[in-house]
Amino acid sequence: MYRHIAEGFVRTPHAECLAENVCARSSAYCRSIGAHSTDKLLDFGAARAILRATDEALHFRVEAQDFVIFSSIRTLLQGSLATITTVPDAAVEWQPAGSVPFRAIRERLENRQNWPGGR
Repeated sequence: MYRHIAEGFVRTPHAECLAENVCARSSAYCRSIGAHSTDKLLDFGAARAILRATDEALHFRVEAQDFVIFSSIRTLLQGSLATITTVPDAAVEWQPAGSVPFRAIRERLENRQNWPGGR
């Protein structure tokens, strides 16, 4: 379905609040914002972003058909986060993702492994 998929996260104790603020700042650029359990889904038409708040981090997943749209959504999310957070070094760590949402992030946090992806 989507050709370009990446996941990332930023450590923060206030992930739910950050997710709400990122959604509010992104609302003018997406078709709709929905919620399912702890996930926020931002629908951009040919792309989407999923935000998941946990106790220790805010997780992101971006999926898009087109690389330019994919990159734009990642930039939008990172820019929104940078303007609202007080978390030091609030850069999102990104990595290519597989078919199971947030698997790589979950495994990394559980195993405390070094992250092979970049920022």
